[in-house]
Amino acid sequence: MNKFILNNRTAIVTGGAQGFGLAITKRFLDSGASVIIWDLDKIATEITIKKLNNSKLSSSILDVTNFEQVSSEIEKVTKSKKIDIFVNNAGIAGKNTTVWNYPVDEWKKVLELNLNAVFYCLKAITPHMIE
Repeated sequence: MNKFILNNRTAIVTGGAQGFGLAITKRFLDSGASVIIWDLDKIATEITIKKLNNSKLSSSILDVTNFEQVSSEIEKVTKSKKIDIFVNNAGIAGKNTTVWNYPVDEWKKVLELNLNAVFYCLKAITPHMIE
């Protein structure tokens, strides 16, 4: 496995408590980075924090589909930390059904998380990363 040296770097991983986000979180921690998990699932986040038991790991329970929450959390974090890496990982596959049976409200949830939340996060974090 390739080894990245991420000492003295800070990463935010959305959806970092499980799945791909958890794998990314583990890899960054193994590479020496400090990681902040942003996840909506409080229980999964608590389990991950306890399981990984790493002083460089922290979390915020956050709805990335809410621009005000995202913006506020970034302002809070960047007062004390420089964010070097931002992984827009949070996402959902949605229901497994035919398109003509797909509920419109469910489709809107998929778009909100998989498309709009990515934009919200980038809009809020990019000015800080450019600095």
